[in-house]
Amino acid sequence: MKDYLPYAAGVLAGLLVAFLMSGLLALTETPQLILFALLPAVGGVLVERVCRRRPNNS
Repeated sequence: MKDYLPYAAGVLAGLLVAFLMSGLLALTETPQLILFALLPAVGGVLVERVCRRRPNNS
């Protein structure tokens, strides 16, 4: 379970960014759906990769 924490944190961060962008840009329908589909997944992957690289660099 501990291995999934960086990914879950990235998903939550991506979801927060998606909510903010959707509200600020007043997106509706298809663009909003694409935003909420892509940003959480991309955020999860990015945070997970950063967390995995960090111990190797030390």
